[in-house]
Amino acid sequence: MQSSPSLISTLVKQARQTFANLLSTEEPKSNPNEQIESIKRLMNKITKYEVNFTLFDHIHTNERLSPVEERNLEKFLKSNAPVFYMKVYEDKIISVGIFIIKSHHRIPLHDHPHMFGLIKVLDGHGHLNAYNVLFEKNANELVCTQHVSSSISCQSETAVLYPNQSNIHEIYASDDDHCAFLDILSPPYSNENDCTCFLAIPSSTTTTTDVTDDREGNYVLKRIFDDEYYTESLQYTGPTISL
Repeated sequence: MQSSPSLISTLVKQARQTFANLLSTEEPKSNPNEQIESIKRLMNKITKYEVNFTLFDHIHTNERLSPVEERNLEKFLKSNAPVFYMKVYEDKIISVGIFIIKSHHRIPLHDHPHMFGLIKVLDGHGHLNAYNVLFEKNANELVCTQHVSSSISCQSETAVLYPNQSNIHEIYASDDDHCAFLDILSPPYSNENDCTCFLAIPSSTTTTTDVTDDREGNYVLKRIFDDEYYTESLQYTGPTISL
């Protein structure tokens, strides 16, 4: 008797089918928001146990680790990298992975050009800031509003980032805790849609003669090169993805 697919496999399969439809040149067969909500509801059910992400549980117990888990834990503890990534699945339509942000570190403010993103915290605590673009001020600056600023944990619902809403965002680990989250992107990053990093400055602190820049709550996002941010990889130890 064939066993039923794992929840993470079901999620990846549904996300792939949904985004294949949304990214096609043909008109979507149903409302895009409804399709995204369908993925979100399923992703809300994912916990760290569905992907065997118990890396930090073992730090506080004497439970025996597999060789792969031992290597992952040793690398995480000894490396100076601020962020780690476990690849779960990737093709031309979606990329699925787990990001782990060390305490007191962050994934810097960046965009997902023409991309959808879904974020579900698996372990630890973090904070998500996301911005909506009002207009491009010049080649290096955007005027934006802060659309989301919220604490996130494994109790939080999946956050959705759209191509035209909450697209520019940052996530940082809260104080002394790490933040690990499951991440789905569609389409994946490529040479054609690489990300840009930004620095957010409240518009009230900038010098401007344009009153549209200076509305309360607006931010000027300056394009920057963040040479301090980098990631290192860890090996995924969860269920094999079968589509």
